[in-house]
Amino acid sequence: MRPAAVLLACALPWQAQAAEPPLRFIAPLNHAMPFGGFEHGRLVAGIVKDISDNLATRLGRTIEYLPVPPRRVSQVLAAGGADGVCYVARDWIDGDFHWSPPVLEHAGVVAAHPQAPAVGSLQKLAGVPLGTVYAYRYPQFEQTLGARFVRDDAPSMLINLRKLAAHRVDYALTEKITLEYHNKLHPGDGLTAALQTTRYRTHCAFTLVRELPLERLDQAVRDMVRDGSVERILARYR
Repeated sequence: MRPAAVLLACALPWQAQAAEPPLRFIAPLNHAMPFGGFEHGRLVAGIVKDISDNLATRLGRTIEYLPVPPRRVSQVLAAGGADGVCYVARDWIDGDFHWSPPVLEHAGVVAAHPQAPAVGSLQKLAGVPLGTVYAYRYPQFEQTLGARFVRDDAPSMLINLRKLAAHRVDYALTEKITLEYHNKLHPGDGLTAALQTTRYRTHCAFTLVRELPLERLDQAVRDMVRDGSVERILARYR
């Protein structure tokens, strides 16, 4: 009979081969709460982390996060430097990727401080500085306002809303849930949705240069939406 230590040693190489590697997801550094909270450059909280963690758990995989500057997200994903990224729309990043079924549906809004003039349409914002996030794309404003779309970029939406509360800009472009989260934490700022802009869907995007169980990933996304997991995640931040 072989000693137990020998049996264990024989088992270890098989175990190492059987274990699936962690999924490696991008954490864009321009995310802020409620979508992404960073500590010392590491993603530690937020909707994007909660959804990505849930996705990995459904596949029986662990997950690692790779902090990436926003302008390099598509480059890193296309090169296979990461497996995927969640909370992206098709017109936000360039490249050929596998797109999951829709995960989240958002309502975009123009946020305003209490003393900002009323806004009735996007055209009223032509030539007006608008709080925007560095490297974010705003297709509706680019198409409607053209050269009169005046961006006032901030590194993150959190900083943008702070600028708005301090009246450094009259308006900022954000999502309804982000505004709700800010108002929950800072009700005294009195920020409001001056105008709803558009509704849009976001997905997870996966690289095509790494071997990934794409059908299983897609099914896990469908299951997350169908069983209410996504809605329960969102409810934590409203």
